[in-house]
Amino acid sequence: MVDGSTLGLAMRNGREAESWKNYARQLEQELVNAKANLEAMRTLKDVAITELAKVEPNHPLMIQENRQKIINEAYGAYGKPKAR
Repeated sequence: MVDGSTLGLAMRNGREAESWKNYARQLEQELVNAKANLEAMRTLKDVAITELAKVEPNHPLMIQENRQKIINEAYGAYGKPKAR
């Protein structure tokens, strides 16, 4: 027979597990959204660079190092990811 304390603990643990499961689903969805956004931004960048090359082939953004500098500055402003 299960006493009230054990039953209460089991119920609380079940709710806690469900909460973590929901949190994991939310994180998975955020990751999917972030990956989709990254791919969309890469595609947009590629199209924009291709079009820029047509109208102004000597534009400073045609040089990868210049584009990378902008990316690095934006990345630094957002904050670097923590090591795992």
